[in-house]
Amino acid sequence: MKFDDAIPIYLQIKEEIEHSILTGALQEDQAIPSIRVMAQQYRLNPQTISNAIGELTKEDLLYKRRGVGMFVSPGAPRRLLAKKRKEYLTKDLRSTLKRGKSFQIEKQEIITVLNEIYDQGEVL
Repeated sequence: MKFDDAIPIYLQIKEEIEHSILTGALQEDQAIPSIRVMAQQYRLNPQTISNAIGELTKEDLLYKRRGVGMFVSPGAPRRLLAKKRKEYLTKDLRSTLKRGKSFQIEKQEIITVLNEIYDQGEVL
C-alpha cells in the first residue's frame, strides 16, 4: 500500500480496514490480523496500527477478545455503511454540487447526468 503524505497514516490504515468491512472481505465476528502482523505487513510502527485499531474500537466496528485478538463487531458493516452514507450526503455531495453551481452548471444538467448514472448502473 502506498501512503498519502497529506493524510495521517493511521487514518489510512483505518480506512483500509473499513473498506475491507464494507466489501465483505472482513465479516462480522471475523478476526483481523494482529497489530504485530499488520505492522510487519505495512512496515510501520506498531503504535500507528494500534492508533487505527483504537479508533475502530471506539466506533464499535472492532472488539477485543482478551487473549485471542481483535474481531469485527456484529452489525459493523451496517453501522459503517450508515456512517459513510451520511458523510457522503453531508460533505462530499454537497461540496460537489456547490462546486458545480459555481461553474454555472444548471440543476437539470446535474439531474440528467445523475439519471444516466443510475439508469446504466454505473459504478466507479
